[in-house]
Amino acid sequence: MVALDSQQSQRRWFYLFVATLSQISMAVIHLGIPALIPLIQEELGLTRTEVGLLSSILNGGVVVAAIAAGKAADHFGERLIIAYGAMASGLIVMGMNWTTSFATLSAVLLLLGLATATSTPAGSKAVAGWFDESERGTAMGLRQMGIPLGGAIAAMTLPSVALRYGWRLALAFAGLCAIGMGFAALRLYREPPYDLRSVGKPASGLKDLLQRRDIRAALFYVFILGGSQWCYLTYMELYLSETLGYSVTLAATLLALGQFCGVGGRVFWGFLSDRFFGGRRKPTLLVVGFLAVLMTLWTSLFSRETAPGLVWLVVALLGLTLLGWNGLYLAFVSELAGSRIAGLAIGLSNTGAFLGIVVLPPIFGFVVDQTGSYRVAWMALAVVVLAAVAVLPWVKEERG
Repeated sequence: MVALDSQQSQRRWFYLFVATLSQISMAVIHLGIPALIPLIQEELGLTRTEVGLLSSILNGGVVVAAIAAGKAADHFGERLIIAYGAMASGLIVMGMNWTTSFATLSAVLLLLGLATATSTPAGSKAVAGWFDESERGTAMGLRQMGIPLGGAIAAMTLPSVALRYGWRLALAFAGLCAIGMGFAALRLYREPPYDLRSVGKPASGLKDLLQRRDIRAALFYVFILGGSQWCYLTYMELYLSETLGYSVTLAATLLALGQFCGVGGRVFWGFLSDRFFGGRRKPTLLVVGFLAVLMTLWTSLFSRETAPGLVWLVVALLGLTLLGWNGLYLAFVSELAGSRIAGLAIGLSNTGAFLGIVVLPPIFGFVVDQTGSYRVAWMALAVVVLAAVAVLPWVKEERG
């Protein structure tokens, strides 16, 4: 990467800020769905399996569009993809006003998934272009913190608005905010000059990426961690309400706590890898994975007799890990691929993550429905996360 002059060095942080605000607005929509799940479930009479299917449908749209979004960011530049993706997400979520059944809600969520697929490849490509390896982990974490921050904002605000005005109107308000941020990104964000982008490994296509063992191992990791993340987001609030007897408001507050910890985690883990591991991402990803396994097992042991302080602590630490790894991982995979095709590599990773999101939450819900208990589901999830951690040693991380 060519060195930035002083003016570019100052502006890149502003551009990161703009990209992060756009990410937050889309995350409020995307993560606002699980925050409103108890109200949606009650009104539409959904089973737990159908709740999991809603998450799968929403994120299935991301699976379909993620690679195309990454290619579009590489071809057209991240600015247009960031801006138009936010605008489209805002418009589509307003269609919730006309949903009256599982079928119509599913159709809107599928379209919403197609639109929100644009945010991570485009925004992460922006970071890969403007920041070198010595700061990329921290910068990627700062941008990625927009996702749990948006989720925390959604968890803290949307249920309260929905209880008073209805969940459809709550999501429509979130849509207006996303449209506004899309226009702001279109006007304010600028792409780095071409010669500022890291050369990395020679440019290659999708087939070449998939033939690489390190990329396949990274994809398995993100498949499992992505799906596990949405098991947390989709079922934690229901788990706390049904197993511990917490009110919807208190359970939503705990979910918001976990998401705020995820915000901090995305910055903390990236900073840790930059400053204490010399820009190496794999050791930090291993630490995150092992801690996630331990916290998931601990979560499975909750009961009505569990001390509230312990519940708050474990939910927070699980948020720090299960919701906090994304920025670090995206820095990891963009460096494996090189930033000229970072959009494609991140789009491919998004596909892997959202395939996990499509697969794991319905299975989690099915296990709960069949066993009548969340304990087995949480324990099984811990085993699956451990399997993901086990493949990371296959990745050979090179530092330039």
